[in-house]
Amino acid sequence: MRISKLAVAVFAVMVASACTTGGEKGNPTPAPQSNTSSGSDSGSKMPERPQALKLDSIDTCKLLTAEQMKQISAVSADPVQLDLVEGKESPSCDYGSDGGFGYQVGAVTHDGVSYWLKGGGNVDAKVIKVGDFGAVEVKLKGGSGFDCSVAIDVADGQQLMVSYIPTTTKEKDQAVLCGKAEKAAGLALSTLKTLK
Repeated sequence: MRISKLAVAVFAVMVASACTTGGEKGNPTPAPQSNTSSGSDSGSKMPERPQALKLDSIDTCKLLTAEQMKQISAVSADPVQLDLVEGKESPSCDYGSDGGFGYQVGAVTHDGVSYWLKGGGNVDAKVIKVGDFGAVEVKLKGGSGFDCSVAIDVADGQQLMVSYIPTTTKEKDQAVLCGKAEKAAGLALSTLKTLK
């Protein structure tokens, strides 16, 4: 469970940092658009949601099919509860690999993507699109190579959060990390649509 412990630690830092009101502001370089994103929206205005996809009874370890797991080189799926968004733990799944990285897919049902757009703290949040849904790309402010998360606006007060987490120091390009998170988020979203 090496990925799970690391991921929990990274997210704990991310959530704690998001709640910090003071401190030094970073000057991060925005990540370039990846091929998996269908573009970005200016500012923090979310695109209109094409439909509501409620997460209340979703098994997060079924959001990536065996074929989709192959596409992102994941080899295992383990259910966990994670504090992805302050206030409550969310049912999540650690998708592990043999290559020094992992993905997490979480069903946050107590706070929507607006959580990331409130500003402040130590995270950069950028509005993007994943498929036909608005989403927010979330990364540590001024940092590179830690992880990247994509929170998809699936329903009022709910978000599907997908993270890519390298567990080695080999990957440092933030655009690559975010591209991998967006790809996995798109795959999970396409499965979610079939479960409704």
